[in-house]
Amino acid sequence: MLLRFKITLIIVLALGASLLLVFPSALQASPTCMRFIEISTVPRIAAIGQAGVGLTDATWAQVNPANLINVDGSLITFSHTSWFSDISLEALSVNTSSDKHGLGFSVVGLHTEPLEKYDAEDTYEGSFRFFDIAVAATYARRLAGGFAAGVTGKVLYEKIDWDAASGFAADIGLSYKAPQGFLWGDFGLGLLARNLGTRVGYHGEEFDLPSAVQAGISYEPSLLPPYVSLRLALDYQSTRAGEDGLLAGCEIGVARIVALRFGYRGAYEKEQTFGLGVSLASVSFDYAYMDLGSDLGRTHRLAVSFKTAPIFPLPAESK
Repeated sequence: MLLRFKITLIIVLALGASLLLVFPSALQASPTCMRFIEISTVPRIAAIGQAGVGLTDATWAQVNPANLINVDGSLITFSHTSWFSDISLEALSVNTSSDKHGLGFSVVGLHTEPLEKYDAEDTYEGSFRFFDIAVAATYARRLAGGFAAGVTGKVLYEKIDWDAASGFAADIGLSYKAPQGFLWGDFGLGLLARNLGTRVGYHGEEFDLPSAVQAGISYEPSLLPPYVSLRLALDYQSTRAGEDGLLAGCEIGVARIVALRFGYRGAYEKEQTFGLGVSLASVSFDYAYMDLGSDLGRTHRLAVSFKTAPIFPLPAESK
Protein backbone atom coordinates (compact mmCIF):
# COMPACT_ATOMS: atom_id res chain seq x y z
CA MET A 1 0.00 0.00 0.00
CA LEU A 2 2.84 2.39 0.88
CA LEU A 3 4.58 1.59 -2.41
CA ARG A 4 1.38 2.30 -4.33
CA PHE A 5 1.02 5.65 -2.56
CA LYS A 6 4.61 6.60 -3.37
CA ILE A 7 4.14 5.72 -7.04
CA THR A 8 0.89 7.71 -7.15
CA LEU A 9 2.54 10.68 -5.47
CA ILE A 10 5.40 10.67 -7.99
CA ILE A 11 2.96 10.52 -10.93
CA VAL A 12 0.81 13.30 -9.51
CA LEU A 13 3.81 15.53 -8.80
CA ALA A 14 5.12 14.93 -12.32
CA LEU A 15 1.77 15.81 -13.87
CA GLY A 16 1.45 18.83 -11.61
CA ALA A 17 4.92 20.05 -12.52
CA SER A 18 4.06 19.65 -16.21
CA LEU A 19 0.88 21.70 -15.83
CA LEU A 20 2.63 24.45 -13.86
CA LEU A 21 5.84 24.65 -15.88
CA VAL A 22 5.09 23.52 -19.43
CA PHE A 23 1.62 24.93 -20.09
CA PRO A 24 2.13 28.44 -18.61
CA SER A 25 5.23 28.88 -20.77
CA ALA A 26 3.06 28.09 -23.80
CA LEU A 27 0.42 30.67 -22.84
CA GLN A 28 1.97 33.51 -24.80
CA ALA A 29 -0.38 36.46 -25.06
CA SER A 30 -2.27 36.31 -28.35
CA PRO A 31 -5.74 37.01 -29.76
CA THR A 32 -8.16 34.28 -28.73
CA CYS A 33 -11.53 33.08 -29.96
CA MET A 34 -14.50 31.09 -28.66
CA ARG A 35 -14.18 32.83 -25.31
CA PHE A 36 -17.61 31.59 -24.28
CA ILE A 37 -15.88 28.46 -22.94
CA GLU A 38 -14.27 30.69 -20.28
CA ILE A 39 -17.63 31.71 -18.81
CA SER A 40 -18.46 29.87 -15.61
CA THR A 41 -21.78 28.01 -15.86
CA VAL A 42 -21.70 27.17 -12.12
CA PRO A 43 -23.24 30.04 -10.08
CA ARG A 44 -21.78 28.73 -6.84
CA ILE A 45 -18.25 29.10 -8.19
CA ALA A 46 -19.00 32.39 -9.99
CA ALA A 47 -20.26 33.82 -6.67
CA ILE A 48 -16.96 33.06 -4.91
CA GLY A 49 -14.87 34.73 -7.57
CA GLN A 50 -14.34 31.53 -9.60
CA ALA A 51 -11.89 30.33 -6.95
CA GLY A 52 -13.08 26.73 -6.87
CA VAL A 53 -10.34 24.50 -8.28
CA GLY A 54 -9.40 23.30 -4.78
CA LEU A 55 -12.99 22.77 -3.54
CA THR A 56 -13.33 18.99 -3.55
CA ASP A 57 -17.11 19.18 -3.05
CA ALA A 58 -17.54 21.37 -6.16
CA THR A 59 -18.41 18.34 -8.29
CA TRP A 60 -18.81 19.97 -11.70
CA ALA A 61 -16.40 19.07 -14.48
CA GLN A 62 -16.00 22.71 -15.53
CA VAL A 63 -14.64 23.58 -12.06
CA ASN A 64 -12.20 20.64 -11.87
CA PRO A 65 -12.82 17.34 -13.71
CA ALA A 66 -10.91 15.43 -11.01
CA ASN A 67 -13.63 16.19 -8.45
CA LEU A 68 -16.27 14.13 -10.25
CA ILE A 69 -15.21 11.19 -8.08
CA ASN A 70 -16.81 13.01 -5.12
CA VAL A 71 -20.35 13.19 -6.57
CA ASP A 72 -21.39 10.02 -4.66
CA GLY A 73 -24.33 9.29 -6.94
CA SER A 74 -25.45 11.59 -9.74
CA LEU A 75 -25.75 15.36 -9.96
CA ILE A 76 -27.91 16.89 -12.71
CA THR A 77 -27.58 20.66 -13.11
CA PHE A 78 -29.24 23.18 -15.40
CA SER A 79 -27.96 26.75 -15.38
CA HIS A 80 -28.89 30.01 -17.09
CA THR A 81 -26.80 33.16 -17.38
CA SER A 82 -28.27 36.50 -18.43
CA TRP A 83 -25.37 38.28 -20.10
CA PHE A 84 -24.92 41.75 -21.52
CA SER A 85 -26.38 42.83 -24.90
CA ASP A 86 -29.23 40.29 -24.63
CA ILE A 87 -26.81 37.37 -24.65
CA SER A 88 -27.91 34.22 -22.85
CA LEU A 89 -25.90 31.17 -21.84
CA GLU A 90 -27.50 27.84 -20.95
CA ALA A 91 -25.80 24.69 -19.70
CA LEU A 92 -26.93 21.17 -18.84
CA SER A 93 -24.56 18.78 -17.06
CA VAL A 94 -24.94 15.23 -15.77
CA ASN A 95 -22.18 13.95 -13.48
CA THR A 96 -22.04 10.60 -11.70
CA SER A 97 -19.54 8.59 -9.68
CA SER A 98 -18.93 5.47 -7.65
CA ASP A 99 -16.06 4.89 -5.25
CA LYS A 100 -13.20 5.14 -7.77
CA HIS A 101 -14.64 6.35 -11.07
CA GLY A 102 -16.52 9.42 -12.27
CA LEU A 103 -18.25 10.21 -15.55
CA GLY A 104 -19.75 13.44 -16.80
CA PHE A 105 -21.50 14.87 -19.85
CA SER A 106 -22.45 18.47 -20.56
CA VAL A 107 -23.84 20.74 -23.25
CA VAL A 108 -23.28 24.51 -23.18
CA GLY A 109 -24.94 26.94 -25.59
CA LEU A 110 -24.62 30.69 -25.99
CA HIS A 111 -27.02 32.68 -28.17
CA THR A 112 -28.20 36.23 -28.69
CA GLU A 113 -31.12 38.25 -29.94
CA PRO A 114 -30.71 39.81 -33.45
CA LEU A 115 -27.88 42.36 -33.62
CA GLU A 116 -27.59 45.25 -36.08
CA LYS A 117 -25.10 44.83 -38.91
CA TYR A 118 -23.14 47.66 -40.59
CA ASP A 119 -20.50 47.73 -43.33
CA ALA A 120 -17.15 49.56 -43.29
CA GLU A 121 -18.88 52.80 -44.29
CA ASP A 122 -21.37 52.54 -41.43
CA THR A 123 -24.26 51.60 -43.72
CA TYR A 124 -26.98 49.52 -42.10
CA GLU A 125 -27.19 46.03 -43.62
CA GLY A 126 -29.90 44.44 -41.53
CA SER A 127 -29.41 42.14 -38.56
CA PHE A 128 -27.57 38.94 -37.71
CA ARG A 129 -27.30 36.44 -34.88
CA PHE A 130 -24.55 34.28 -33.46
CA PHE A 131 -24.41 31.22 -31.28
CA ASP A 132 -21.84 28.90 -29.73
CA ILE A 133 -22.09 25.26 -28.66
CA ALA A 134 -19.75 23.08 -26.62
CA VAL A 135 -20.38 19.37 -26.02
CA ALA A 136 -18.11 17.73 -23.44
CA ALA A 137 -17.42 14.36 -21.82
CA THR A 138 -15.39 13.80 -18.65
CA TYR A 139 -13.71 10.85 -16.95
CA ALA A 140 -12.24 10.99 -13.44
CA ARG A 141 -10.30 8.40 -11.44
CA ARG A 142 -9.61 8.23 -7.72
CA LEU A 143 -5.93 7.57 -7.00
CA ALA A 144 -4.16 6.54 -3.82
CA GLY A 145 -3.70 8.79 -0.80
CA GLY A 146 -6.52 11.26 -1.43
CA PHE A 147 -5.41 12.17 -4.96
CA ALA A 148 -7.67 12.18 -8.02
CA ALA A 149 -7.26 13.01 -11.71
CA GLY A 150 -9.72 13.86 -14.45
CA VAL A 151 -9.84 14.84 -18.10
CA THR A 152 -12.54 16.50 -20.18
CA GLY A 153 -12.77 16.44 -23.98
CA LYS A 154 -14.81 19.13 -25.77
CA VAL A 155 -16.18 19.63 -29.26
CA LEU A 156 -16.68 23.33 -30.05
CA TYR A 157 -18.75 25.07 -32.71
CA GLU A 158 -19.34 28.77 -33.34
CA LYS A 159 -21.47 30.51 -35.98
CA ILE A 160 -21.45 34.28 -36.54
CA ASP A 161 -23.78 35.39 -39.31
CA TRP A 162 -22.70 33.21 -42.28
CA ASP A 163 -19.27 32.39 -40.88
CA ALA A 164 -18.72 29.22 -38.84
CA ALA A 165 -15.79 27.52 -37.13
CA SER A 166 -15.19 24.41 -35.07
CA GLY A 167 -12.49 23.06 -32.82
CA PHE A 168 -11.50 20.66 -30.06
CA ALA A 169 -10.30 21.34 -26.52
CA ALA A 170 -9.40 19.48 -23.35
CA ASP A 171 -9.25 20.18 -19.61
CA ILE A 172 -6.87 18.26 -17.34
CA GLY A 173 -7.41 18.40 -13.59
CA LEU A 174 -5.75 17.11 -10.43
CA SER A 175 -7.07 17.28 -6.87
CA TYR A 176 -6.01 16.30 -3.38
CA LYS A 177 -8.26 15.88 -0.35
CA ALA A 178 -6.41 15.77 2.97
CA PRO A 179 -7.40 13.29 5.69
CA GLN A 180 -10.31 14.36 7.88
CA GLY A 181 -9.18 16.74 10.62
CA PHE A 182 -5.99 17.87 8.91
CA LEU A 183 -5.24 21.39 10.21
CA TRP A 184 -8.45 21.13 12.27
CA GLY A 185 -10.71 21.04 9.25
CA ASP A 186 -11.18 19.95 5.64
CA PHE A 187 -8.28 20.87 3.38
CA GLY A 188 -8.13 20.55 -0.41
CA LEU A 189 -5.79 21.35 -3.29
CA GLY A 190 -6.51 21.54 -7.01
CA LEU A 191 -4.73 22.15 -10.28
CA LEU A 192 -6.41 22.67 -13.65
CA ALA A 193 -5.23 23.27 -17.21
CA ARG A 194 -8.26 24.20 -19.29
CA ASN A 195 -9.12 24.80 -22.93
CA LEU A 196 -6.01 23.20 -24.36
CA GLY A 197 -6.60 22.42 -28.01
CA THR A 198 -6.55 23.22 -31.68
CA ARG A 199 -6.33 26.63 -33.28
CA VAL A 200 -9.55 27.83 -34.87
CA GLY A 201 -9.80 29.49 -38.28
CA TYR A 202 -12.01 32.36 -39.51
CA HIS A 203 -11.69 33.63 -43.10
CA GLY A 204 -8.32 31.97 -43.52
CA GLU A 205 -6.89 33.38 -40.27
CA GLU A 206 -6.31 31.17 -37.20
CA PHE A 207 -6.71 32.07 -33.53
CA ASP A 208 -5.82 30.35 -30.26
CA LEU A 209 -8.34 29.03 -27.78
CA PRO A 210 -8.50 30.85 -24.40
CA SER A 211 -6.21 28.41 -22.59
CA ALA A 212 -5.42 28.86 -18.90
CA VAL A 213 -3.81 27.22 -15.90
CA GLN A 214 -5.35 27.60 -12.44
CA ALA A 215 -4.17 26.32 -9.05
CA GLY A 216 -6.24 26.52 -5.90
CA ILE A 217 -6.49 25.74 -2.20
CA SER A 218 -9.57 25.40 0.00
CA TYR A 219 -10.14 25.11 3.73
CA GLU A 220 -13.18 24.47 5.94
CA PRO A 221 -12.52 24.77 9.68
CA SER A 222 -14.19 22.20 11.89
CA LEU A 223 -14.03 24.27 15.11
CA LEU A 224 -17.39 25.95 14.46
CA PRO A 225 -20.92 25.43 15.81
CA PRO A 226 -22.65 22.47 14.09
CA TYR A 227 -25.19 24.72 12.39
CA VAL A 228 -22.56 27.01 10.82
CA SER A 229 -19.99 26.22 8.14
CA LEU A 230 -17.30 28.30 6.50
CA ARG A 231 -15.45 27.49 3.28
CA LEU A 232 -12.49 29.56 2.11
CA ALA A 233 -10.98 29.31 -1.37
CA LEU A 234 -7.93 30.96 -2.89
CA ASP A 235 -6.77 30.39 -6.48
CA TYR A 236 -4.21 31.82 -8.86
CA GLN A 237 -4.75 31.73 -12.61
CA SER A 238 -2.64 32.46 -15.67
CA THR A 239 -4.43 32.87 -19.01
CA ARG A 240 -3.46 33.29 -22.64
CA ALA A 241 -5.45 36.54 -22.67
CA GLY A 242 -3.20 37.94 -19.95
CA GLU A 243 -5.84 37.89 -17.20
CA ASP A 244 -3.47 36.70 -14.49
CA GLY A 245 -4.02 37.13 -10.78
CA LEU A 246 -5.66 35.95 -7.58
CA LEU A 247 -9.21 34.67 -7.24
CA ALA A 248 -10.63 34.48 -3.72
CA GLY A 249 -13.95 33.64 -2.15
CA CYS A 250 -15.80 32.48 0.93
CA GLU A 251 -19.04 30.60 1.55
CA ILE A 252 -20.93 30.84 4.84
CA GLY A 253 -23.47 28.06 5.41
CA VAL A 254 -26.33 28.08 7.91
CA ALA A 255 -28.04 24.86 9.02
CA ARG A 256 -26.91 23.15 5.78
CA ILE A 257 -29.79 24.95 4.03
CA VAL A 258 -28.68 28.49 3.17
CA ALA A 259 -25.27 29.58 1.90
CA LEU A 260 -24.05 33.17 1.49
CA ARG A 261 -21.17 33.64 -0.94
CA PHE A 262 -18.69 36.43 -1.64
CA GLY A 263 -15.78 36.62 -4.03
CA TYR A 264 -12.97 38.79 -5.36
CA ARG A 265 -11.46 38.48 -8.83
CA GLY A 266 -8.13 40.26 -8.85
CA ALA A 267 -7.43 38.83 -12.29
CA TYR A 268 -10.36 40.82 -13.76
CA GLU A 269 -9.87 44.44 -12.72
CA LYS A 270 -10.67 43.67 -9.07
CA GLU A 271 -14.30 42.65 -9.47
CA GLN A 272 -16.46 41.69 -6.49
CA THR A 273 -19.01 38.91 -6.77
CA PHE A 274 -21.95 37.82 -4.62
CA GLY A 275 -24.32 34.89 -4.44
CA LEU A 276 -26.81 32.79 -2.56
CA GLY A 277 -27.53 29.07 -2.36
CA VAL A 278 -30.49 27.14 -0.93
CA SER A 279 -30.50 23.36 -0.46
CA LEU A 280 -33.69 21.40 0.21
CA ALA A 281 -33.24 17.63 0.48
CA SER A 282 -31.89 16.48 -2.92
CA VAL A 283 -32.57 19.79 -4.73
CA SER A 284 -30.45 22.94 -4.59
CA PHE A 285 -30.81 26.42 -6.06
CA ASP A 286 -27.90 28.77 -6.69
CA TYR A 287 -27.67 32.42 -7.73
CA ALA A 288 -24.67 34.62 -8.56
CA TYR A 289 -24.38 38.33 -9.32
CA MET A 290 -21.43 39.92 -11.09
CA ASP A 291 -20.92 43.55 -12.10
CA LEU A 292 -18.56 43.69 -15.07
CA GLY A 293 -18.40 47.48 -15.21
CA SER A 294 -20.05 50.17 -17.33
CA ASP A 295 -19.09 48.59 -20.67
CA LEU A 296 -20.34 45.05 -20.05
CA GLY A 297 -22.90 45.65 -17.30
CA ARG A 298 -24.31 43.23 -14.75
CA THR A 299 -24.83 39.50 -15.12
CA HIS A 300 -27.17 37.21 -13.23
CA ARG A 301 -26.64 33.44 -13.06
CA LEU A 302 -29.14 30.86 -11.88
CA ALA A 303 -28.91 27.10 -11.51
CA VAL A 304 -30.95 24.22 -10.16
CA SER A 305 -29.33 20.88 -9.28
CA PHE A 306 -30.81 17.47 -8.51
CA LYS A 307 -28.98 14.75 -6.59
CA THR A 308 -29.94 11.16 -7.53
CA ALA A 309 -28.56 7.64 -7.50
CA PRO A 310 -25.90 6.74 -10.12
CA ILE A 311 -27.45 6.76 -13.60
CA PHE A 312 -24.46 5.72 -15.74
CA PRO A 313 -22.95 2.20 -15.71
CA LEU A 314 -19.58 2.22 -13.96
CA PRO A 315 -16.89 -0.47 -13.57
CA ALA A 316 -17.94 -3.19 -11.12
CA GLU A 317 -14.65 -2.96 -9.22
CA SER A 318 -15.58 0.51 -8.03
CA LYS A 319 -18.74 -0.58 -6.23
